[in-house]
Amino acid sequence: MSKGKSKVTFQKHMMTGVSYMIPVIAMGGLLQAIGTMIGGPGVAKATGSLAGVIYTAGKTEMTLVVPVLAAFIAYSIADRPGIAPGLLVGSLAVANNTGFLGGIIGGYFIGYLAKLIKDKMKVPAPMQPLMSVLIIPFLAGIIGALVMKFIVGPPIGAFVTWGTKAFKSMGIQSKFLFGAILGALVGIDMAGPIGKIGTTVANGMMADGIFEPEGAKVCCCMVPPLALGLSSVFFSKKKYNQQEQAAGKSAIMLGLFQVTEGGLPFLLSDPVHVIPCTVIGAAVAGGLSMVFGVTSPVTMGGIVAMPVMGNALEAIISVLAGVIVCVALLAVFKKNKADEEVHEEEIDTDIEFKME
Repeated sequence: MSKGKSKVTFQKHMMTGVSYMIPVIAMGGLLQAIGTMIGGPGVAKATGSLAGVIYTAGKTEMTLVVPVLAAFIAYSIADRPGIAPGLLVGSLAVANNTGFLGGIIGGYFIGYLAKLIKDKMKVPAPMQPLMSVLIIPFLAGIIGALVMKFIVGPPIGAFVTWGTKAFKSMGIQSKFLFGAILGALVGIDMAGPIGKIGTTVANGMMADGIFEPEGAKVCCCMVPPLALGLSSVFFSKKKYNQQEQAAGKSAIMLGLFQVTEGGLPFLLSDPVHVIPCTVIGAAVAGGLSMVFGVTSPVTMGGIVAMPVMGNALEAIISVLAGVIVCVALLAVFKKNKADEEVHEEEIDTDIEFKME
């Protein structure tokens, strides 16, 4: 297989996972947004109310994002035998706090492992029907669980722990730099394991009575999905396929309510060009927010949290500045559709064939 063909195949597996992941993000994020809109910034604690139930349902749905991504990357590689062990390694990625990065690694590993077992393992004819439903998922699941626990989990977990300690030791004396680093961390992986380095520190400082980092967190977490969604509207025909255009509409809504994961479909489909733009845009929002002295007594909510935030107007200005910078950078650096090597038609055709 040529290098170009290999790259196309690798991306096709990723895009298959993304295509199944998008509805999960959209549903979970919108449920959280509706719950927050009804119940206000304190909805997470109001578990017995209607708003609390809706919000909790959305939060639960969001825990399925990584397992679905991993499962359908594995499905794209190995067909149905990859789904069950893919769900397992994705769930372990969530449990071990390795986020979508761990899920992607696990999904590809399980997919190729399941395909290897399917191609190479010979069993007696009476056991052949059990291969796809039991033997391959069982073997791949055991090996995948061990790999996630002892190989994938430790380095990512150690990096997150080290990064959290290093970031916390900075303090907030250099306010713009502190906020910019917090935003950059969020922009790298849409509040995934790297972003949680910053958000964990902000949450911890809020517990100590320091509310500026939390204000910066609210602002910078809104920027990536808002900017990517708006970019997909402004440059829809030039830079985004139909799948991304559909994801963009929900990303705008999710961004308004600070569901940063709304930007994941764009990041996963084109990380090389998307990540630098979201890093810089979120860094601008985080840095300005700290300079303006924006504070937040709540950990999330987006526009719903604004009324209870200190210097709310400045918070809006910070978010708008970050979004404008990010959209402008995407206009310059994101490739046009004609330049992409993987076409939506290839991916959709492959999905339809396998579902028949």
